[in-house]
Amino acid sequence: ILRVLGENAIAVRTKAMKCLSEVVAVDPSILARLDMQRGVHGRLMDNSTSVREAAVELLGRFVLCRPQLAEQYYEMLIERIL
Repeated sequence: ILRVLGENAIAVRTKAMKCLSEVVAVDPSILARLDMQRGVHGRLMDNSTSVREAAVELLGRFVLCRPQLAEQYYEMLIERIL
């Protein structure tokens, strides 16, 4: 999934984020991995609105139920908000 997040096609990147969201639904601790953090960060800054929305939705679903993830993703979320 992480490799697909770098694809050129917007639809592929969006679907990859949604697939990642499904994986995280089974195991939210996967968001603590550094490679996952880099992948999500890259998609938070994506040129495509739909990819960015999928990344924000992913974090919104899981950061609130795992407060320790909020600390790890805080800088990314602030950067996206600004």
